[in-house]
Amino acid sequence: MNDKIRLNKYLSLCGIASRRKCDEIIEKGLVLINGKIATEMGIQVTAQDTIVYNGKIVKPEETLYIALNKPVGVVTTLSDPEDRPTVARYFKDLPLIKPVGRLDINTSGLLIFTNDGDLHYKLTHPKFQIPKLYKVIVRGRVSDTISAQIQRGIRLEDGKVARGIIKSTQTVDHSTEILLELREGINREIRRIFEKLEYKVQSLDRIEFAGIKKEGLKPGEWRYLTGTEIEKLRKY
Repeated sequence: MNDKIRLNKYLSLCGIASRRKCDEIIEKGLVLINGKIATEMGIQVTAQDTIVYNGKIVKPEETLYIALNKPVGVVTTLSDPEDRPTVARYFKDLPLIKPVGRLDINTSGLLIFTNDGDLHYKLTHPKFQIPKLYKVIVRGRVSDTISAQIQRGIRLEDGKVARGIIKSTQTVDHSTEILLELREGINREIRRIFEKLEYKVQSLDRIEFAGIKKEGLKPGEWRYLTGTEIEKLRKY
């Protein structure tokens, strides 16, 4: 990095946060440039400058983009006070990367990880409406009216309205397999939708995120995203 870039972008490349969040960090006087507190918004820096945040010199990291097939029983955090297994166990030898959103402990499937602060922000903010596809298995036969209800919106107990699109259903024995697309990202959204509709979710697996598929990854396996996949994420 020989050219000058804005300080907020530099901090984002260091994996600290999105550029918008980095602006807030700079405004609070938490960043030093060559020993002086950075106060000017929009100030530019180069690789020759010494940038300190939280008492440590920070430098841009290799930018990583990873897909993990999270197993059931693993928590989507980097540490856990109850000492449960976390997703951090799969990336011990890599620079710090953060999960894009969460899957609850009883949900399996595709999780994207990155240290690209800007992209992380955009992929987690509800306004960007990132599509996520889930395979849901519920107990019992799902009526034909359910698809229309979910598309119109299901009002949850806290007043939030959850919406989705059912792509397909298939009934086998006493259960129904549903492919459901969501874009909102409400906490435990699918389980709460079907609880409201009085169906019990037997299993829940995310199979796609923003068009990126988890196929080929066994539970607990991960891979680097391809250049094409990274560009697909950036388009969102």
